[in-house]
Amino acid sequence: MKEAILQLARLKKQRPALEGPADFFSDVLPQLFERECRDRPPSMTSENARAKLASGVPLLRGESVALDEEAVRRRWLWIAAAMERHQDASVGKALANVIHQNKWDLQEIVTAILVGSSDALRARFDMLGLDPELVGTVIRFSLFPSLANVHGQLMSLLALREGEAGTRAYPAEPPGWERGYCPTCGSWPLLGEFRGLEQNRFFRCGFCAASWKVPRLHCPFCENRDHRSLGYLSLEGDETRYRINTCESCRGYVKMLSTLMPLSAPELLVADVATIHLDLAAAQRGYGVVGPGGADGA
Repeated sequence: MKEAILQLARLKKQRPALEGPADFFSDVLPQLFERECRDRPPSMTSENARAKLASGVPLLRGESVALDEEAVRRRWLWIAAAMERHQDASVGKALANVIHQNKWDLQEIVTAILVGSSDALRARFDMLGLDPELVGTVIRFSLFPSLANVHGQLMSLLALREGEAGTRAYPAEPPGWERGYCPTCGSWPLLGEFRGLEQNRFFRCGFCAASWKVPRLHCPFCENRDHRSLGYLSLEGDETRYRINTCESCRGYVKMLSTLMPLSAPELLVADVATIHLDLAAAQRGYGVVGPGGADGA
């Protein structure tokens, strides 16, 4: 968390145009990760988990997930309060009223995310006079620490035994998964990392912080692997740190950044803010992302 806050402070100095988002996240991030979550993953054996992954099915698809509802409510209200302070007071109050007036259903929200369909949620919040895109972002941030916690517990389920008996190493990535959507919750990647000296390519999930290794030539949205229609964009001055992987087949894109180590969950959210200029550059060139949900029926 400390490193993520320091990154936001540096971002404000280096790119004054992002002072507003940086201040907002400096306020929100410590509250999102303020305490341990009492979330419980679904009951699943290691064998069942590996079988689901081998079949291309995200681990949480079709499962019952018990999230810490009080923690999710608390995060939602803090985000609403921060929005009231930093952005739009009336919108912040309206978001808080969703909780105060019990106009939400956590299980319905989680189920919609895990099946990759948000149409019903969008319609509900549209009827409440709220921007569905904004509410989708609030939902993602409110659930993020809990789903990241569940993801970590599921990765421990897939522990690989190494060395002496009883010694286990917990893999950061699920074994054998090269799909475009998240192996845990089924969402599309928020961004990607070229990691380490070898610059291996990994996608990162913006709903549960999952990490999974993928080939360098691979579009997550349409599974295109043809080098003739896969390319990249880089912006002057950012060539060594950032780039945009593009697909001419579906006009999708993924933001990529170079890292030595996997980003922590808070750092992942900061990286998304720091790369807003990549989203703008991609949109100006006619590229888009599929989101915020994941692959339907995966």
